[in-house]
Amino acid sequence: MRFLLLLLLVLLVHSCERELRDKAPDIGWYTSYPSALKEAEIAGKPVFLYFSAVWCSWCREYEKELVKIAPYISENFVPLNLDSDRDRELFLKFGGRGTPLTVVLDQREKVLLKFHGSVKSEDLKEILYLVRRGEASPTDKNETYKIQLPGKETYQLLLQYFLTDLKGRYDSFYGGFSSPSKRGSVFKWSTPLTYDFLLERALLTDEVLFSLRKDIEFLYDPVDGGFFNFYDRTRVYEFYFETSKSLMVNALMIPALLEAYRVTRDRDFLGKALGTYSYLITFLLHRESGCFFNAQVSDPEYYNLDPQDRKRRKPPPVDTAIIVEDNAKAILALLELYRKLESKQFLDTAFRCTDYLLMNLLTQEGLYRYYDTGVKKNKRVNLNLGRDIAWLGLALIELSEFNPTYRVSLRKILELKPSYEDWVSVSIKAYILSRLSGDEARKVLTDLEVNLSYHNPDDMVFLLKALENMIERDEI
Repeated sequence: MRFLLLLLLVLLVHSCERELRDKAPDIGWYTSYPSALKEAEIAGKPVFLYFSAVWCSWCREYEKELVKIAPYISENFVPLNLDSDRDRELFLKFGGRGTPLTVVLDQREKVLLKFHGSVKSEDLKEILYLVRRGEASPTDKNETYKIQLPGKETYQLLLQYFLTDLKGRYDSFYGGFSSPSKRGSVFKWSTPLTYDFLLERALLTDEVLFSLRKDIEFLYDPVDGGFFNFYDRTRVYEFYFETSKSLMVNALMIPALLEAYRVTRDRDFLGKALGTYSYLITFLLHRESGCFFNAQVSDPEYYNLDPQDRKRRKPPPVDTAIIVEDNAKAILALLELYRKLESKQFLDTAFRCTDYLLMNLLTQEGLYRYYDTGVKKNKRVNLNLGRDIAWLGLALIELSEFNPTYRVSLRKILELKPSYEDWVSVSIKAYILSRLSGDEARKVLTDLEVNLSYHNPDDMVFLLKALENMIERDEI
C-alpha cells in the first residue's frame, strides 16, 4: 500500500504519444533485450527497462532524473533502453501506450513494476528500493473478455460496453474521449478512429463534432498545419511543453475530418483535412520513396514563435524512420482524400508509397517493420509484427478497389505468421478477413481475449467493425 500511494503521489503522468537523439544519456545502458536478460541472470539483478522515443519531450525530462541516480540504477539493476517505435513488439508486450515507460522485471521476465510517465529522481530511488525489497507490485490491472462465439450477441455486448465507456470518458468542457473513465487523465489526445466510427453510424454525433472542434482549437497548428500529439489540460492556454507531431496521429485525423465534413458540410473540417495533408507532404514526406517519416520532434520554442519569426527559423528535425504501420495509415488517408475530392495526386501518392513498402520491406524473410533512412547499417529491422501486417493488409484491401493486382500482395501479407500480435492487431486482421470470408474471420476471433481496460478507445473500433461485417454477411 505504501508503494502504491507513493507512486500515485509522485508520478507525473506526462506520457507522450511520441527531441531528436540517438539514445538516452549513458548510465551503462544495454540496448539488446536478450543481452540484458542474460546479464541479469549472471549478475542476479532485475532489469530496469526504459522505453523512450526519439521525439518524446517528456522522455528528455525523465532522463535528467535518471542521470541523477545513475550509480544506484547501475549497481542494483541491469539498465536497458529501448525505442518504443523501433522495438514495438516488446513495447506492446509490456502494455506500452505512451512514453516514457518504465518496466522492472526479473530474470524470468516477470514484471515487478510498470508505470508510464516521469518521476523525480529521489522518488524513483525510493520506489526502486521497494522493488528490491519485494514490496512493490505492477500497477496495471486489466479487465478482459474472452469471445466464445463471435456473433450478434457478442457484438451487442461489446458495442454497449464501448458506448458506455465513451460516455464515461467524455469531457463536456474540452471535448474528447481520451480520459479513461475509471482513472481519469489531465491529458487530451485525439481518438480519430472512434470519431470516424461514431459519425458513420450517427452515434454520439454532437459529442464527436464538439470534440473535433476542440481538437482543432487546441491541437491543430495553424501555421505549419498538422496536429500535435496531445496537450495538458491544466495549462491549455499557457506555453505548453509537448509539441511533437507524428505521422500516426495526422494520418488518422484526415479520414475523421473528412467524415465530419460529410456529416456537417462545414468547410472548416475539409480545410483542416487538407491542411493536415499539406503538413505531411511538406514536413514528413521522404521524396525519394514517396513514403513518410515517423515524426517531427518537439520544439516548444519554435511553435510558440509568431508566424513571421517561425519563417526565419529552421523547423524542428524529423525522425527519419519509415514505419510500415503508420505509412499504411497514411495510404488509407490518401485514399479517403481521393474518394472525397477525386484528385489523382492522392491516388498516385498512395500507389507510390505502397510500391516502395512492398519492394523494400516485404522480403522472402517476411515483412520488416521499418526502413531507417538516417543510418547506413541495419536499415531494416523487426520482422512480422502483428500490427504492421494488419495495417498494411488493411491498406492493400482498400487499394485493390483501384488496382486489383494488390490482392496478390494482400494474400502474401495474410499468410505471414506474426512474431507478436496483440488483440488489436488480431481485430484488424479479422476485419480484413470479414470482407473476404466470414468463416475465416470467425476462426480468428474465437477465443480472442479482449482487453476491456484499453487506454485508447480506438483499440475497439476494428473488432466492432469486423463483427458488423460478419453479421451483415449472414455467415454467423
